[in-house]
Amino acid sequence: MKPYLLVVPFSALITGLFNAGKVVPWPPAILIGAAWALLMGLIAHWLRRNPRRGRWSEDVLIGVATTALAFAACGGLMAILLLNGAMRSTSLSGEALEQMFLPSIPYYIIVNSLLEMLIIPLVLYVSWRPGRRRILILAAAALYFGMRVWTYVAFAPARLDWADSAHSTQVLTPADRTQAAGDLMLDDPRWALLMVMFVLFLIAAFLRPAHRQAQQGITDRDERTIGATIS
Repeated sequence: MKPYLLVVPFSALITGLFNAGKVVPWPPAILIGAAWALLMGLIAHWLRRNPRRGRWSEDVLIGVATTALAFAACGGLMAILLLNGAMRSTSLSGEALEQMFLPSIPYYIIVNSLLEMLIIPLVLYVSWRPGRRRILILAAAALYFGMRVWTYVAFAPARLDWADSAHSTQVLTPADRTQAAGDLMLDDPRWALLMVMFVLFLIAAFLRPAHRQAQQGITDRDERTIGATIS
């Protein structure tokens, strides 16, 4: 299996249909997403043409992905804790809850845009080598793809609709709190999924790729042979 078979559908759906599709009709939007995936593939091919550059870019991209997923997971958990804590306040108003929620929108737009448009596609392309590292990255990427589809279909519309609604300075009634908790999906489990992805990438970051292990084995054997010859 080639990485294009995974990255192109991912990008066509996420970058194309769900993002570009907001400003252009869906057929060209899907083509835009697919073209973006091919562009990422060309960049990855250029990176891998030089072996040293390929190894360096693979390690760096895995490190960047690990860091970005940590930000996404911890940010999601913190937002859930803050919003759930606010819900227990007896003086909470709709306006106050809205102002607490709004800063999370640009935060997640930035983090997820980097992940879904640049980091995940490039990591899949650059790290496409046999071995346990690729298996871990594939598992994390599959989880991320499923989570992003889930987000665009269910989570994002409900939360953005709530943010776009008018909210008063009146204290929320129990019914209002229940409605707000449902609209904001305060039982959101995505932070836990992101934490799983973070752990998978973290393990991958500390794994030496199979081709490097083979090269190291050849080097060690040559050094032993030379040492035996000299002695």
